[in-house]
Amino acid sequence: MRAWYPTGHVVQNDVRVMTARDIDDVVKLQVAFLDGSLVTDLGTTFLRSFHRAALEHPDTRAFVATFQGAVAGLAIGSLDVARFNAHVRPRIVPSLVAAIAAPRRWRLGLAIAKSLFEQKPQPPIPAELLLLVVDEGVRRHGLGRALLARLEAAFADAGVTRYRVAVRSHLAVARAFYARIGFDFEQELSVLGQPMVYLTKHVGR
Repeated sequence: MRAWYPTGHVVQNDVRVMTARDIDDVVKLQVAFLDGSLVTDLGTTFLRSFHRAALEHPDTRAFVATFQGAVAGLAIGSLDVARFNAHVRPRIVPSLVAAIAAPRRWRLGLAIAKSLFEQKPQPPIPAELLLLVVDEGVRRHGLGRALLARLEAAFADAGVTRYRVAVRSHLAVARAFYARIGFDFEQELSVLGQPMVYLTKHVGR
């Protein structure tokens, strides 16, 4: 269910570390507001599996923003995305296979298989913002910035000086948001057969 708040209302938010108890709420947030995302299209069972595996890894830094007691935003980052992927991928294989085997999802499996041969961004940047999503009803009130500020503080504590985020090239609103808060265009590559823009930011900028 989407939560809508009055236009111009100043959101008083609380950003805290994400825990396993938040997974169901986080999945609902993704399904509601990341429509069209490949990961979202894999279904709720897969998303729960992904978040459980992500939270287990020591390089994960995950935060939720709450409003009136409900989860209204999420940011997940990794100190080392290569180590993160090596940990998460084998743990999500069962739910991934089940998701791809579902009716009308065979194209997702084909896209994932093709991605194994696609070019990766260079040079390697270990730290990465993996996911940022905010309830549409509380956007433009600072939740995204608050989440990223908390994530960047965690990055800084770990000695990270620069990190990367990937954004679909056609998502002009998302790209404009990142540009406003100090991200720089780095490169554009094909990911899952569609153009993806990579942006980078120096921690503390």
